[in-house]
Amino acid sequence: MFTNLQIRPAPAKTRRRKPSLSIRAGVTKRRVSTVSAVSSSNVPSMSFMEGLFGDEFPEAFGSGARNKKTITNLPAELLEIVCEHISKLDIKRLRLVSKHFASSVYLRIDRIYVSPNRANLDYLHQILAHPTYPGRVREIVWDDALLKEYSTLEGFRAAIIADERETTRAIERRLEETMEIYGDSDPDYRPLEMEDLLQDGRLTEAAKEILLRYDDQFSRDVLARNATMMSIEDSYALYQELYRQEQELVEQQIDAMALHQALNGFPNVRRMTLTTDTWPAWNVVPRYNTPYHRSLPLGFRKPAVWPWLRSDQESEDMFAQWHPRPANPPKNAKPLPAEHRNYGVVVSAILAMPDPHIEEFIVESEHQARSCYHCFLTETSQNYRLTKQMFQRTRLKRLKMIFSPPNDYLMSPEGLNNLKSLLVELQYLEYLDLGFNDSRSGRSWRFFLRFNPIPEAMRSRLRCLTLRNVKLSGEDLRDMFTTSPNLQNVTLHDCFQRMRPGCDWPWLFEQLRDYYHGEVNISKPSFTVLAPLSHQYSQLVNEEVDDFLYGDGTAECPFVNSPPRPGANALKPHMGWKVWDRDESVRERMAEVAEREEMQERDDEM
Repeated sequence: MFTNLQIRPAPAKTRRRKPSLSIRAGVTKRRVSTVSAVSSSNVPSMSFMEGLFGDEFPEAFGSGARNKKTITNLPAELLEIVCEHISKLDIKRLRLVSKHFASSVYLRIDRIYVSPNRANLDYLHQILAHPTYPGRVREIVWDDALLKEYSTLEGFRAAIIADERETTRAIERRLEETMEIYGDSDPDYRPLEMEDLLQDGRLTEAAKEILLRYDDQFSRDVLARNATMMSIEDSYALYQELYRQEQELVEQQIDAMALHQALNGFPNVRRMTLTTDTWPAWNVVPRYNTPYHRSLPLGFRKPAVWPWLRSDQESEDMFAQWHPRPANPPKNAKPLPAEHRNYGVVVSAILAMPDPHIEEFIVESEHQARSCYHCFLTETSQNYRLTKQMFQRTRLKRLKMIFSPPNDYLMSPEGLNNLKSLLVELQYLEYLDLGFNDSRSGRSWRFFLRFNPIPEAMRSRLRCLTLRNVKLSGEDLRDMFTTSPNLQNVTLHDCFQRMRPGCDWPWLFEQLRDYYHGEVNISKPSFTVLAPLSHQYSQLVNEEVDDFLYGDGTAECPFVNSPPRPGANALKPHMGWKVWDRDESVRERMAEVAEREEMQERDDEM
């Protein structure tokens, strides 16, 4: 009876599909084709249902993205304020990817460059012709360096190799280290000499194979540098064309006329900067990324350009006027040669303005300590007279300059009195960066200045003070700091007097510590002290000085009581940082430096 009965498995339980949000909201989707004309008026529209349930179920109607607020919904005024905290590169990227940003957010062009080259001048004229950007420019940077003429390829080659000497030495040390390590196991390394590894600064195939054995950042950087580096011959051909264009622009005074146009065409310019760091050596990152620098091909090799590079005869004439042996130069001395034009061009352009509105005058030349500088502290210097007129006509709040003495002795009363007569004219100054260029004399570290050239009336206004190579006695420094109640930051760069057997820096800061502990209603400045370690590096202490001045009395004094030898620094060798003079962010703890040097000495002895 049940012969055909089969036991079948129970059907699988199907997973029930979760109803959509629109169904749960009570919205029934219907096809338009199935709705008759009679009942079409009874079907609620999507806009009607979105008005009822859109706030609770935005995903059902696709209105979430439409209702979401973004930065583009801000008013133009607020959007501009927000973009002030965004980098210039990010603003460029936003303008490229968003039409709204491209139409409502402007580039942040607050600085322009004037120099005798087409790239910078074309960029300047484009900004002047724009309806909005001229009002945004706050600073004009004048490139104070001119290209040097190289009449032969060999002279150009020698300059390139000299500039790349430090980089080449670092590569040579790495290659020598590799040959020492692998020379015993690999006989191919034994006959190699350095001439087989480097040719005109470029790596040979053998050198590339050696560096590929290393998996470190230095080797990768060297290989990448070698891959992008132009040959010296190609670089020389391009350099000659750049030099020819520059000479034409200088002879026609095109750059000087462009400076006049910039000062009169940018109504909100407040800062004038003279610099030589727009054209460094090819393998050094420039301080300013100018249009000129960006227009150069990748890997273009050029010698470092220093200011005021002239012919030998012109240099001798300038040096003779800068370095007269008599204590008082003759009154009928000729002014500086007309070719020494850059500083005079800038100051004359400022004086030609109907109402000079420059508030900051910056001369960035502290890294060229052996060059002829702009303002000579003698009345026979034309630049000195122009500088005094500029100080009288402008309301400068910030000044950074390096002055040159009128003769072999910087501490002569004539030079200090001339400097003081200049500073007296600055009735509104709040930020002073003062430096002396006396490196040619060879006597810069022997004597204190006869008196402090900073006027007493100026000290009460100063907020920031930087002294470079200004050798004042401890008493003069104490009197200046205690009579400057508004000081916030003080930087002393190479201000040590190095011949006396004792050192009055511990005494000075002990006096300041007692003074600041006893005074309440005055500003307590932050101190930074630097002392040179070598031609490119210095020792820096800042937190250590502030801890000693304003701490609980347990902090160690960073200054030695007696230098170990004449000419030694007055900073304790284990305190602070070792910093690169061109960029103080490149630093290393002095304690780590001392430890590494001790280990190297032990390795050398072994």
